[in-house]
Amino acid sequence: MIDLTLSLIGITILFVIFIALRSVFSLKVCALCGAVSVAWLTLIVFFYAGDEINPVLIGLLMGGSIVGGMYLLEQKLPAKYQLFKLPYFLTLVSVAYFILTKKIITEAVFVLLLVWFSFSLIYLGGRAEKLKFVGRKIIECCKNW
Repeated sequence: MIDLTLSLIGITILFVIFIALRSVFSLKVCALCGAVSVAWLTLIVFFYAGDEINPVLIGLLMGGSIVGGMYLLEQKLPAKYQLFKLPYFLTLVSVAYFILTKKIITEAVFVLLLVWFSFSLIYLGGRAEKLKFVGRKIIECCKNW
């Protein structure tokens, strides 16, 4: 059984490996993000192979990768696309849930489509003053707290 202690040791080893790889090959990847991603991907393989792995542990690690991806998007995307943080986050949380439960929930997919559609309308309707105001408030949310 792979437990929390073994996972922590594994992530630490992977972190050191990624640090070394960054130095040797000039990799442009965060060592922590790489270590956590490889850890939960490995745990998913064992989980699907039937090994006894607590899905809560996998979910926590997946959540860390989701938040890391949010930070990456925040740094790399132009400000006008920051509007899509909520739909992006909800989509990745749903994908993680679907992977762990091995089932897709139709109502959740509908909600995701509705959220993406609504935020796309706000984005595309940016010329309309009220929609522009709403879009600005959403983008500023994470900057001014």
